[in-house]
Amino acid sequence: MPKEIREIICILCPMGCKISVEIDNEVINVANAGCKLGRDFSIQEVKAPMRDFFSTVRVKSGKIGVVSIRSTGPVPKSMLMPCAVEVAKVVLSAPVKLGDKILENILSLHVDIIATKNVEKA
Repeated sequence: MPKEIREIICILCPMGCKISVEIDNEVINVANAGCKLGRDFSIQEVKAPMRDFFSTVRVKSGKIGVVSIRSTGPVPKSMLMPCAVEVAKVVLSAPVKLGDKILENILSLHVDIIATKNVEKA
């Protein structure tokens, strides 16, 4: 495999450093990273990009019809849509409390889906 250079925009802070990652079967050089976090992010992004997952889940008999949710840790970027499909199948009954576990170990990714707000019963 010939050497490849990928340009990564770091999303860890407002600086948005444009980082160059040189790859030849593995990462061999990282340039223009403004800090160690940016360097680590760019390597992770090239090897196996990860993202936090956020969405909403339907709630019946609640004062509002949905509750916001998030993953307890990052999931592979390629699994965001499959996670969304699983979450779309869920309908909760009010009340829902902040931090309630909505789905445990979603898609065997070793992360849970939790509620990020309270929804009281109507």
